[in-house]
Amino acid sequence: MERDDIRVKIDEKEQKELFRIFLKKFNNDFNKASDYLGVTRSSLSKYKRNVMKYISEEILLKVVDYLKVDSPEILYSGSLREIRKDYMKKAHHVLETKYGNKWAKELTSRRDFTGIHLSDFPDYIFIYLESDYRKQLLESAYCLFGSLGKLAQVIDVSPSRLSSWFYGKQKDYKTNKVGIQFIPLRKLKIISKYLVEDYRREFSMKNIENHVIMYRMQAGNPIKNPKFSIQESPELVRLLFHLLGDGYSGKKGENANYRNTCKELLEEFKTDLQVFGEVPIYEQKFSIKFPRILAQIIGDFYEIKCGAYDSYISKRIFQIPKRNLYFGIRAFADDEATVYSHSIRITSANVRLLEGIKKILSFLKIKSNEIKSQFNPRAKYGKVYYLDVRDLESYVKYIGFTHPKKKALLEKYVKKIKSIRRKRLLNT
Repeated sequence: MERDDIRVKIDEKEQKELFRIFLKKFNNDFNKASDYLGVTRSSLSKYKRNVMKYISEEILLKVVDYLKVDSPEILYSGSLREIRKDYMKKAHHVLETKYGNKWAKELTSRRDFTGIHLSDFPDYIFIYLESDYRKQLLESAYCLFGSLGKLAQVIDVSPSRLSSWFYGKQKDYKTNKVGIQFIPLRKLKIISKYLVEDYRREFSMKNIENHVIMYRMQAGNPIKNPKFSIQESPELVRLLFHLLGDGYSGKKGENANYRNTCKELLEEFKTDLQVFGEVPIYEQKFSIKFPRILAQIIGDFYEIKCGAYDSYISKRIFQIPKRNLYFGIRAFADDEATVYSHSIRITSANVRLLEGIKKILSFLKIKSNEIKSQFNPRAKYGKVYYLDVRDLESYVKYIGFTHPKKKALLEKYVKKIKSIRRKRLLNT
């Protein structure tokens, strides 16, 4: 190991004082001092402020030699690789507590996350591809297996169905109408797998998603001009938490639904749906109906169920970055919270869901009281659960509301709390 690869650590106060005196010798001229040491001005500033705690041994010797002082006690000495290795050893316990035994795999997954792709969608959705690309893909698969018939056997469909996929349309002999023919995603994944194994990378799922015109469930209005990849954005996280709160994912043959009496929240929800592309919606006075497939995609990816008594905060939700979780809690509170003069009360008939919300608030450093229950004759099981957030100032600073009435009330009460505090300080 070369000596110039060595980094050393000394006492924080000694480091600050040593570099303060060193800079003073140069009349606090950072340019001259950094030139003497052969480091950047920024690095010298970090040494002086102890922001950079591990100093190059060569730099420390230059400073000590220039000042003609005794070398300080070395608390740690090692290469950059050794420093990082020791740091990770200390971090292992913390990371394991937060992310579980497979924390390394989890962190790698987070680092490599590039959004929700077509390959992440549920297998039971149906895809419509650009005409030329679709024909090239299927022709390549015919050639790979020798004929249309053999490909039909491999992917377990009839030759006539495979032919209708090729042309992108099929005649309904009962109604005598010709309709668009979608391809099941599960079959598309099989075809793509075989073609990629044959070194036809242009037909990988990552490339296929660039040629999707629309997608849907087996029937119903499709999402047109879809966006890939779908990023883990404030919009997506708001949709997720609205589904956990006042959302309904829909049953077979039904649309998903979001209900709220606040027009601002309905408008925001409508805009947020556009992260998926052109989404067909049906607006009613206090609700927005939209294709069930979107609720299914969100539910599958975040490993949740949408329903008043079935929803919960999954492990996957806890992996959402803090910057987006704030928007999730805001969306949930917009639906489920009431603002009082000294607290924000978040209410739910689902205690498991509320326990998860409390954990997220704790993760975001927002303190909340213990969950309690109260009698409610309108509730399915005769009672509801609630938790109170009493730190209104932190809540308004980091989370806040979109709901205009709740937002105005919160800001009013926070202003009142600050006014009372100022008066107390003046009287002391």
